Amino acid sequence: MTDWIFQGNSKQYDLGAAIAESRLHSWRTPRYRDRTAAGDRVWLQVVGRDRPGIYYVATITAPTYEDPRWDDRGPASARWRTDVRFDYQIDPPLLRVELLATAELAAFRPFRGFQGSTVPVPSDVATRLWERAEPRLEPLGPE
Repeated sequence: MTDWIFQGNSKQYDLGAAIAESRLHSWRTPRYRDRTAAGDRVWLQVVGRDRPGIYYVATITAPTYEDPRWDDRGPASARWRTDVRFDYQIDPPLLRVELLATAELAAFRPFRGFQGSTVPVPSDVATRLWERAEPRLEPLGPE
């Protein structure tokens, strides 16, 4: 199993409202699409100026696929999609300030802010994230 950071931008997408409607979503996956697999864990990092951090934990439910609705006039980043099921909300979220204050996590570049939508998480970082997140996990309702 591989852990991933998937990025969301609260200015472009109301993730909380979307998850309240359905726990199942597809995510743009322009990078590493050949490395994702069903069962992999996803840490959803919300970026932006207002309280950036990790808010949700999800599971990849199917291999990455080419979006049948994509056409070559659209952005290339939208061509590949990965289906995920949101399993937990992290409450309170793992905010960037907390992540950067933790020596084992501060060195991981995506926590300092990054442009992109997917990145693999090294196993030692994934272990530290889980240790921090586990007592804060709130299971989400039925699919």
